[in-house]
Amino acid sequence: MIFRFLVLALAFYWLGLGSGMAAGKIWVGLYWAENGPPPPGTVLAPEPLHHRLHEVFGFKHYELVKSQEVILRNEWEQWFIPRRDFFIRVEPLRRQQGQPRFVYYEIYQNGFVLAHGQYQPQDGTPLFINGPDLKQGRLIFVLEPRPPKDRSEEDD
Repeated sequence: MIFRFLVLALAFYWLGLGSGMAAGKIWVGLYWAENGPPPPGTVLAPEPLHHRLHEVFGFKHYELVKSQEVILRNEWEQWFIPRRDFFIRVEPLRRQQGQPRFVYYEIYQNGFVLAHGQYQPQDGTPLFINGPDLKQGRLIFVLEPRPPKDRSEEDD
């Protein structure tokens, strides 16, 4: 009985049915972009990210509101909820062996979808998603790939 199970598990792996379970992580951060001086003790975007955000959006400061890592090993949706009225749903899409990984996302505000799309995580290519205006600034989502910490989290 155990032998049959092992043979089936190996067959699924060799046929690529396990390829959709490839790992990796995406860091999801919500930034509040503004031109006024940031309050003391504020966590700002690191310099390389700040520079890229400034080139795209033109604000002077990018304050980190909340962040979370999303593991791409599982193909079920994961929610990142920095505020009750504004959040993002991230779902790793099934990946065929030898093909790149794609992630589907939906941004919600007050229960309605504001935007949706797909993102292919690659080193050095964060995704910036322009959110709604807030006070004298704007909310911006940043999705950025993170390397696996050990061999058990690596992609196929």
